[in-house]
Amino acid sequence: MSSDNEKCTKLALDESASECRLSTLRKRSQLDFEIDFFERILSREPNYLEVLLNLGDLFTRKGCHRRALQVDLRLAQLRPKSPTVMFNLACSHALLNQKAEALDALRRAVDLGYSDLDHLLSDPDLTALREQPEFLHIAADLAAHPKTPHIV
Repeated sequence: MSSDNEKCTKLALDESASECRLSTLRKRSQLDFEIDFFERILSREPNYLEVLLNLGDLFTRKGCHRRALQVDLRLAQLRPKSPTVMFNLACSHALLNQKAEALDALRRAVDLGYSDLDHLLSDPDLTALREQPEFLHIAADLAAHPKTPHIV
């Protein structure tokens, strides 16, 4: 008879634990869910570029700018000649008010072929740079030598 009681107690505990996990999941945002999902993929495949790009974007949207910067620095190591990667790196630095690093990455992005002047001028991530003379030079150079825009 005690084994029946033990089974009932175990079943009740399992159901309680299940309910706790469900309530925790319900409290998590979609961003949290996606971040967790992509981090699990990265734990198995650390250089998965598409996952890193998505994770950097998710961290930025969530306001985890230091974590986004870490992802963008990793991407810059993996794809040092990608204008999009360099542009995203500039955005991460700018969001952390690291203006010199942001401007350097932005200059590299343009040198590598980034050419979407409208996006450069309107991206809210770059707000901290808008008044910087180097930012104005980069924008002027881009306006003077338009190329086919790269979509970020």
